[in-house]
Amino acid sequence: MISINRVTNARVWIDGTDFIARAEEVDLPKVKYKTTELKALGLVGETELHTIVDKMEARIKFNSVYPDFIAYASDPTKVHTVIVRATVQVYDQHGVTVKPLRAEIKGYFKEFDTGKLKKGDNAEAEASMAVIYYKLEVDDKEIYEIDVFNNILKVNGEDKLSEYRQALGG
Repeated sequence: MISINRVTNARVWIDGTDFIARAEEVDLPKVKYKTTELKALGLVGETELHTIVDKMEARIKFNSVYPDFIAYASDPTKVHTVIVRATVQVYDQHGVTVKPLRAEIKGYFKEFDTGKLKKGDNAEAEASMAVIYYKLEVDDKEIYEIDVFNNILKVNGEDKLSEYRQALGG
């Protein structure tokens, strides 16, 4: 059965403050694995082996200058929590259903503009965040959970690092 998903809208909270109608666009973290090259005698070829999760970054684009956001972003020592909730419309042979998407991102704002001012247009401003925690759920199912400081990597709810943490002593 063919089904097609479309994210049709979203809402953003930063440290519990609702940014409804103020955030224009959110780039969720890209999950990328670092690899190391394996060249070994006795193998017919070379390959790459997974080592760690590469650094993650999120980006938020605003449609104006918001002093409350600038106050959040100005403190480089504070971990901030960004929650994004979205609607995913699923189209299939039975019609359209709506499923929830929830992304939780924690990290430090590392860069932010205070606005690009244009006559008669939105005063666009962007911020980027160094991500230390990322959890993505779709239809109440855990897709990813990555917690850098606590050595947690879950994929589809399965803890991929339980043996790793155990080998390190906890």
